[in-house]
Amino acid sequence: MKSKHFEIRQLVPPEVFTSRGESAWELIDQRLIFTLDDLWTEIGEFVVNDWHVGGQYKESGLRDADTGTGAKYSQHKFGRACDCKFKTVKPIDAYQYVMANHEKFPYLSTVEDIESTPTWLHVDVRNHNDKVLIKVVKP
Repeated sequence: MKSKHFEIRQLVPPEVFTSRGESAWELIDQRLIFTLDDLWTEIGEFVVNDWHVGGQYKESGLRDADTGTGAKYSQHKFGRACDCKFKTVKPIDAYQYVMANHEKFPYLSTVEDIESTPTWLHVDVRNHNDKVLIKVVKP
């Protein structure tokens, strides 16, 4: 499965794209792909990784298991998380929209506390048993 709005280079680091190419789609959870497309449709355009156009972001989607970025068992390392940098809305506005309209994002299970990540919106599709529709975690 592929995204309606993203190329695989926008979701994986350069090393993964170099070694896997289009096969890197196999590393991204399809629930995350649905969620990213839903976010784009509902809230607007955003960037995950931009390394392929000379940008600074290369680990905002899938992360290599050996990277020093993030937690040891980060959802990023399992292809279940992305950090979204929106082009037309502030991250706090995207966060508030998601929390108020959770039914529009049926696979989105977790976001990071926006006060801890004020320049991006972390979204992931991990399994959890909390009695909330969208779990809020601190990075």
